[in-house]
Amino acid sequence: MHRLAELLEIWKEVGVKIAMTHVDLPNQAKGGVAHQVHYLSNALVERGHDVTLFSFSPAFDECRYAVRQLPAPMKLRKLWSFLFAAALARVDFTGFDVIHSNGDNYLLRGRHPQIRTFYGSAKDEAQSAVRLRRKLYQIVISWLEQASTRVADVNVGISEATRARIPAITTIVPCGVDIQRFRPGAKSPHPALLFVGTTGGRKRGAFLADIFQREVRPRFPDAELWAVAEKPMEGEGIRNFGRVSLDVLTDLYQRAWVFSLPSSYEGFGVPYIEALAAGTPVVASPNPGAREVLREGEFGLLPEDAQLGAAINQLLGDAALRESFVGNGLVRAQDFSWDSVTAQYVKLYTDLMTGRQPRKADPTPGHDAQIRANGA
Repeated sequence: MHRLAELLEIWKEVGVKIAMTHVDLPNQAKGGVAHQVHYLSNALVERGHDVTLFSFSPAFDECRYAVRQLPAPMKLRKLWSFLFAAALARVDFTGFDVIHSNGDNYLLRGRHPQIRTFYGSAKDEAQSAVRLRRKLYQIVISWLEQASTRVADVNVGISEATRARIPAITTIVPCGVDIQRFRPGAKSPHPALLFVGTTGGRKRGAFLADIFQREVRPRFPDAELWAVAEKPMEGEGIRNFGRVSLDVLTDLYQRAWVFSLPSSYEGFGVPYIEALAAGTPVVASPNPGAREVLREGEFGLLPEDAQLGAAINQLLGDAALRESFVGNGLVRAQDFSWDSVTAQYVKLYTDLMTGRQPRKADPTPGHDAQIRANGA
């Protein structure tokens, strides 16, 4: 008990020393997980914790945490996920209070205490994949996800939809959004529909563009579709922004009348909470993540494909309905503030460090003595 009280006092003063891991950072990433890990790491540092992020990517200007870049074979970028797991296995984590893995930890057996966060399910990604190569890749990743659950002491999912696919998940901590940055602003003088995602694949930007042309423009001739995507989409009233800075993205969210991301699958759907925080009503396909974030339609519309255009038109044409969703959405966005998310993770860290959360059994005798000697 004396040792526990002593540790708690130390943590109050200097915080937790966290080894965060992710294969890449936003300066090199194609996916949204890198951004979530980056924002979480910055938020933890702001709360007084010491974060070192192990990655194949170098540090960049926005990093408030330390970055330990592991040697990365640039010519084998498509194999980075597997190569990163091998690189992590060679890292000495001595001196850290906790390891927080955000993927590729299946070779970190016996490293304690360790938390693993799952940002969706590879099994669902495989089912929603359009290209065969991606489908096969996700099938392999789904096997490795199962191996990962047996390595970590605590498995965290970003949604109940993720836990449904990965039953070893014991704790739900949602993705976060910066509610100071993403906040309501002045709306565009003409109807504007915002899309943030990819033109093809499960995000279905091209599908939304087709709905916009056939159903929205005839009803609202001055409406625009603002597309933040990797490829341009063609059609009257479509404005292609390509990949944009965070400042431009925030401005688009604030000025849009409606946000729509008709994904066939989302394990969570960070753009939904960015839109809610920015005061923009959401129209989404009823994928697992959207249903959970929008609470089955309480905080946004969830039409089937055949009714997507009608739902968008309903919101564009009804200012009172939009304002109702704006008010409810701002309340819902508070659940995903970084203050809330980091507090949940810090509790997990400290519970593991104090023994209130049991650790997995070690595969080799004497490992607990080594961990105690290292001060974990």
